[in-house]
Amino acid sequence: MESYLELQVHRSHTIPKPFGGDHLTVACQLDAALPGYLSAAFHASALKRTAQFIAYAETDFDRPHIMAARLAAISPTDISAADPLAQMAKALILLRPPQIIQAVYGTVPPGLIGLLARFGHDPLRDPADYRLAFNLFSQPENRARTKLLGQIEGKITAKSLRIIARIDPIFLRPHVLERVRSETALEALHEALALIRRLVQSATDATLMESLDHLSPRDRDLSKWIEAWLRKSERLLITPPIPVDDPDLRLIPLKDLDEVGRRFGNCLGSRIAYGALGCRLYYEWGRDQTAAAIELRALSGGAWVIEQIRGTHNQPVTPAGLKAIRAKFSSYGVLSYVAPGLGRAGSRLASLLRAYDLADTDADEEFDDAVDGIVEELADLVDHA
Repeated sequence: MESYLELQVHRSHTIPKPFGGDHLTVACQLDAALPGYLSAAFHASALKRTAQFIAYAETDFDRPHIMAARLAAISPTDISAADPLAQMAKALILLRPPQIIQAVYGTVPPGLIGLLARFGHDPLRDPADYRLAFNLFSQPENRARTKLLGQIEGKITAKSLRIIARIDPIFLRPHVLERVRSETALEALHEALALIRRLVQSATDATLMESLDHLSPRDRDLSKWIEAWLRKSERLLITPPIPVDDPDLRLIPLKDLDEVGRRFGNCLGSRIAYGALGCRLYYEWGRDQTAAAIELRALSGGAWVIEQIRGTHNQPVTPAGLKAIRAKFSSYGVLSYVAPGLGRAGSRLASLLRAYDLADTDADEEFDDAVDGIVEELADLVDHA
């Protein structure tokens, strides 16, 4: 017991670092069985505290004699006591961190103690993370993951531990890890990777990893890397509503959106995410000397609706062209937005009132005469406002 008393004296020369939560509840139980344990735990080093927290996590406190016996079996001194909690408390004070880990897990994998020393003085919120750390170092297939843990500077957080344990192997590089700031971001990154692998035939592990080695410093969340790969998509997530042999409509492949956007002088190239996620489709119309780019939007039940129709440089398409385009899509069950009763003059009124999405409705000359006067009066009011 002399070493125990020496430790109690030594602790007075260090600054206590309290902890709370369930870990404090366990420490108080041990302190009730062996007075002085709580103070010793508060004065322990970061590594020693972590080793004790691991013992807490692995102990069945309905049967504490099991952990007490495991600790006693590895102790170089006699720590026997009538109360198994007192025996456990003595062992946790007297044993060195590697000995505690040996008793708890049965083995101490190379590198694990170095990692545990970097957890800091505070306990991890989820005790299961300690077992996660042990599993990473005890399984040879995780060598790349443990190597990456060793490349992190400073304190190791539970978040970093969980991300490295789960992240896809192609992302196991320090400059990628620093861009994955949360487990939510990791989930999104894995969804993006699955989408790229599904849509881009050339996206092998080798080509993906090579591209990661050339990340732009400006791509701080990997969104530009993801988008660059999606621009190479040869496939779609959904089945288009228009047959591929239709003579008037050409489905614009995702990989061609940039080129078509430049040709039309519009922003098609910026719509890659909508197309890749399967919620939009893009078509090109080239009949009757009418050039138009059409965006379809997915609806529930497998339906589609025309979201917008634009000519070159986003200019409006002629009423005759609009009518032909809508009729063609309608023949395949594609819906259109409607504004009942609006004709050409009504379209002008919609534009005046900044309801621009109604400005492409077909002409209705009977309605024109009735609305023209209203348009002129409103225009006068606006001019004199």
